[in-house]
Amino acid sequence: MAENDEFFVAEDIDRQIERVSQFKEGDRSDAEALTYLRSFYQVDARQEQDALKRIWDRIADATFAQQDIQASEEKQPMQNPPQNPHIVYNVGSMDSFREAKPRRSSVMQRLGILAAVVVLVALVGSLALVFYATRQTPGGPASPRPTSVLSTAQSHVPLKVTSVTMSVTPGSIAGLACGTNTTVTYTATFHVVANSVGGTVQFLYTVNNGRGQTPASITFSPGQTTKVYTFTWSGALPLDHTSPGQGGVQVTSPNQLTSALVAPTGQCQSAPFQVTKIDMAVSPASIQGQACGTAIVVTYTATIHVAANGPGGTVQFSYTVNNGRGQTPASVTFSPGQITQTYTFTWSGTLPADHTYPEPGGIQVTSPNQLTSALVAPTGTCS
Repeated sequence: MAENDEFFVAEDIDRQIERVSQFKEGDRSDAEALTYLRSFYQVDARQEQDALKRIWDRIADATFAQQDIQASEEKQPMQNPPQNPHIVYNVGSMDSFREAKPRRSSVMQRLGILAAVVVLVALVGSLALVFYATRQTPGGPASPRPTSVLSTAQSHVPLKVTSVTMSVTPGSIAGLACGTNTTVTYTATFHVVANSVGGTVQFLYTVNNGRGQTPASITFSPGQTTKVYTFTWSGALPLDHTSPGQGGVQVTSPNQLTSALVAPTGQCQSAPFQVTKIDMAVSPASIQGQACGTAIVVTYTATIHVAANGPGGTVQFSYTVNNGRGQTPASVTFSPGQITQTYTFTWSGTLPADHTYPEPGGIQVTSPNQLTSALVAPTGTCS
């Protein structure tokens, strides 16, 4: 009886393995069908769920079918007991046979469940490989990537300024005359991290190399990566070339960052340093009514004019108080951009009865160019 039991169990195992092989072939066909559909990227989530459900149903049907076969096998010995009257049945042997049947049934159930699990793992693995292969097919259309929770969270990061690039217009003031009214525009381009939540950038800007600063701000929209801010300097180009100065920005929020400083290249051109005009004045303007022999001091004032926007320099000249019969050398120094300078000289004495004094006075420029002023003297005569 033990040998028959072993033969019965082995036969059942072979039949179960054959059924598992059949399942694999059927599932391989399903996998090939899914691969064909995947190649066109037309399989949606519902079709995938239907395919998996069909696999599960097939495994469940196989398990139930196996259980039905086992149940029928267990009922057959009970419904058709041996009827040979010449054989004495041993009760203990019948009990052993009944105990062997549940053991065979338990073994078959375990084998069926194990086979079902193996088939399911193989099918899920093959489905995953097919899906991966279809996505990696060279030359095929790229499938859209699903947006994961992580990528969505990373698509909005805190606002941060990464750099500020500066430019200036005009790029050069070379060739412009000093004193020319000019407007210089500084442009700051702010760069922030990509996919930011947006927000406000606080900063200071300067047009004089940081000696003075002005607060300002700009606002970024979510996802915006660059924004431009402009500021200006206006005025006459000075001869000392102190303006326009270097301009830039210093970010204070949401993080700290200082840009490079920029300024127009070159320098304005100053006018040639030269005397353009000399104005003369005298005090007192008249001696009419004064008694001859009265002591008096006569003051001559020369106002020297030079070209505007000049670089400055020294004016050499000589002056006279006796109508040019005698001259005294002198000089005055102009600062850059200075256009006028005064110089005074005097004659003093008693008013003579012959009215020879005071006489006309003036100056004669010798450098940087030559120019002679008019001569002036008090009007009238002493009495």
